[in-house]
Amino acid sequence: MTGKRILLTAFCGTSAELLVKGIEPDSKCQVLYLPNDKIKDSELLIDALQQEQFDYVISFGQRPNIKDKVHIESRARKSELGLETAFDCEKLKCTMEQVGLSVKLSCNAGTSYCNELYWNGLRYIEENRLDTKMVFVHVPFEKNISNAEEFIQKTYTGLKEL
Repeated sequence: MTGKRILLTAFCGTSAELLVKGIEPDSKCQVLYLPNDKIKDSELLIDALQQEQFDYVISFGQRPNIKDKVHIESRARKSELGLETAFDCEKLKCTMEQVGLSVKLSCNAGTSYCNELYWNGLRYIEENRLDTKMVFVHVPFEKNISNAEEFIQKTYTGLKEL
């Protein structure tokens, strides 16, 4: 993340929020907490993209049925349509594995809040030809993280290597 402008997003009241709160933002990194409202979440993201030029948007959400692992989402879907991220998911995967995280590349951002935010963010970036790369990362529910402090530190260390 050195020298890059980063926007981190997380849904309030989730393990994603705990993760992002554990990451120390700096002058190059901003945090946007989302209220878990499908319409408002996307509006807030788009407003942030209109206000400032970011190199990366890294959005975090929680996914049930994963334990001590992250899923890096390569695409968002809307009915039969799909939008691929321009973010280098393979590089992020390798970086996070190097710091000791278990990582899976996925092309299923879900069917609800996470996918809706990802779809709208990717579409806005594409339609407005922004030089911003967005990725969505699913983390486990808090109860499925064995050591939250260590998980947060490893995630932060992996992101710093981008």
